[in-house]
Amino acid sequence: MKSTPLFDEHKKLNAKFTEFAGYNMPVSYGAVKDEVVAVRERAGMFDVSHMLPISLKADSRDKLVQGLNRICVRATDKLKAGKAQYNALYNENAGLVDDITISAISDTHWMIVANAGNRDADVAHLRKHAADFINIEPWENYTLIAIQGPKAVEHVAKHFADLDSQYYYEARLPKAKTFIARMGYTGEDGFEIACDTAEGIQLWQALQASGVLPCGLAARDVLRLEALMPLYGHELSTTLRPQESGIAFIYNDHDCIAPREKREKPVAEITCGFHMTSEGVPRQGYAIVKADGTRVGEVTSGTFSFTKNYGMGMMRISIAAKSEPLFVEIRGDKKPVAILDKSPISGSVRKRPKA
Repeated sequence: MKSTPLFDEHKKLNAKFTEFAGYNMPVSYGAVKDEVVAVRERAGMFDVSHMLPISLKADSRDKLVQGLNRICVRATDKLKAGKAQYNALYNENAGLVDDITISAISDTHWMIVANAGNRDADVAHLRKHAADFINIEPWENYTLIAIQGPKAVEHVAKHFADLDSQYYYEARLPKAKTFIARMGYTGEDGFEIACDTAEGIQLWQALQASGVLPCGLAARDVLRLEALMPLYGHELSTTLRPQESGIAFIYNDHDCIAPREKREKPVAEITCGFHMTSEGVPRQGYAIVKADGTRVGEVTSGTFSFTKNYGMGMMRISIAAKSEPLFVEIRGDKKPVAILDKSPISGSVRKRPKA
């Protein structure tokens, strides 16, 4: 297995490790509940250096837009310098190569952050379909740290200036190899910071010393599910369109490598959030059934929410079943569930005031 530059820091903290996307990653450092509570109430940090920052450079903004629009679900025409956009990469069948963030550093320099399991596929896809317009430069020798929580800004402000001028889904590159994006995967305020390896190790150590709690993949999964954020390989895949994956909100019709007839064929299944209305913890693969026991879908991700004190997750179901009473089968018992159309947490993200 590969390891990130922060591996020795995790070992010092006696982290429990697990394999994820080919990397030996910390799953927890102690009680998962404590890590979840730290992020919801104060600040926690995650090593996400297994993800890949990719610089995209071109002679003009038009070329960046033209190259990315060939493969993106959401058209990038309106993305302005300093702003970021949640998006996804299409394959030729309208399935998803990956879900990504695109950050416009300037008119001629944008950045993508690729998921760990898809980093090589993303680079290959970009080079195949966008290299005529864009120079594609994957980063090397870096760390990527996510600091999340309502108190995150207080800690990050000790190391970086001008944070008050940066809002949710805004990004900048204050120097050649320091990327700061105000976003994350928890529903809370926070930052994803990529920088040179040595600087990243020092940043991790300094944040820990100031009271930011290191958090592992287990807490990250609980937090992203409480925020109803999908995970590639669970809610998203190469065979599912955005309309079937819980990210239909990013879809818009524009010319790209996925033919319109494949992009806009009728939707039979949808992905949505749910929570248990009785005791029980749903797990991936559990059947979703109607009152008569007819199977209408399955759990794509499941967990116990320490914030809301109930079992919850995401499920893929037939679109016709959404209006009916639904149950998750747990060891032969039908447990009732309620659909969540939006996240049950309020979160602390700092959005730019509307003009």
